[in-house]
Amino acid sequence: MANIRQVAKEAGCSITTVSKVLSGDSEFRVKDETRQKVMDAVAKLQYKIPARHQNRHKIACVLSLSTEKYSDPFFTNILGAMEAECENHNMSIVALRSYSELSNPSLLQEILDGDLEGIVLMERVPEDLLFQLHKHIPNIIYIDNDESDYHFDSVGFDHNLANRQAMKHIIQHGYKRIALVSGSSPNEPLDDSVRMSVYRHYLRKHGLEFDENLVKDCEWNLDICAKQAIELMELPNPPDAIFAGSDSLAQSMLGALYSIGVSCPRDVGMMSFNNLDICARTIPPLSSVAVPTTEIGITTIRRLHEMIKGNGGMRKKILLPTEVVSRESLVQQD
Repeated sequence: MANIRQVAKEAGCSITTVSKVLSGDSEFRVKDETRQKVMDAVAKLQYKIPARHQNRHKIACVLSLSTEKYSDPFFTNILGAMEAECENHNMSIVALRSYSELSNPSLLQEILDGDLEGIVLMERVPEDLLFQLHKHIPNIIYIDNDESDYHFDSVGFDHNLANRQAMKHIIQHGYKRIALVSGSSPNEPLDDSVRMSVYRHYLRKHGLEFDENLVKDCEWNLDICAKQAIELMELPNPPDAIFAGSDSLAQSMLGALYSIGVSCPRDVGMMSFNNLDICARTIPPLSSVAVPTTEIGITTIRRLHEMIKGNGGMRKKILLPTEVVSRESLVQQD
């Protein structure tokens, strides 16, 4: 049986676009051509549009603030796994909103009045909004919130450990001047992030200099990070390695560096994060920290189903394992 991820691939658009087209979201603007491609893909693949009947457990999902993340493979992989697992538990994702859309009173009210049994948060939200959601929606679960305080369930991975794995791998290859290009979240600047804390700690631990010129907050914007990669390599003392906050950022930077004649790993090494499929297909293939996105999506829905059925028990913070996958973007230094 086809799933929403396959429909999105066939239609050449994001899972979010497919979901919003099929749900008849009146606030979502999409070209007629795109809408037709979605419906053609549904017909070709014989995709069964999830029923929205009373007997299905209705849930919602809140994505990140950044519109870039609507199409970021990290989030769409998790979302696709969630959608597929919902079919195994008589559940439907009937509302898909971004963090920023919740600032629109009418869209927020639509969520609050939606008779939802659960909501998945892919982004931390302010306390007042969180408790407003909880007044109307009995079951809330976070994804990728490593700092959950156990007021709500969460599924993800140990960010501290994963970033330690990345920095350790870079340093073990002998790199000494390491740049960091990453992004912040709506409620946490890059300078206060776990990634920055680990980055500083590992430099200090190995007697390496911290240079603020080597730290770039790209706001998770692919165009910005590409420009920043060029800026880094044009410094009087450029980095010998770059730690990218995601595979998408790393891929964008590889292209930008190639355009100015900078080769990876000959001129600069690259370490990435998430280990999505693109890592094995870039030139060179990217070393990356593997995050189990499919398992995160499946585990989230299974846990939310337990909560909805009243079998949740005590609050749980579920952390799935990460590991480094070493490829040709890092080479041993003399």
